[in-house]
Amino acid sequence: MNFVTPSADELAGLRADPLLWEQELDTRPEVAESLERAVGKRAGMVYWRSKSGHLYALELADLGRGRPSMAMVYGFWSRYEPRPPEDQIDRDLIDFCLWVAGICDGLNPEHLARVLTFAGHPVPWPRA
Repeated sequence: MNFVTPSADELAGLRADPLLWEQELDTRPEVAESLERAVGKRAGMVYWRSKSGHLYALELADLGRGRPSMAMVYGFWSRYEPRPPEDQIDRDLIDFCLWVAGICDGLNPEHLARVLTFAGHPVPWPRA
């Protein structure tokens, strides 16, 4: 994951588009705790740039259980332009989901790759 710190000026010209939301992240404590370790925070937002150059953010929320309880993924697009093509967003989110599956205890990236194949997005596994 290519984590970045966007400038306030860059963010001022973008709009946040919520793309994924998991409101019960803490039902899988090992996943929530793995995400916390990987991004270095229990609550707050971390940004990354995808291979396609788009800016995304993962926002974690700690709702009092001592680990991230909720997660949202946002895409950031130019404030006055349409979203990027859906296939680009899908590829970026697939990369993110494979990263999550790879770094989280209790998840198996091979299972996700198989689900993606059934969904019409085959992923060569193992990824090079």
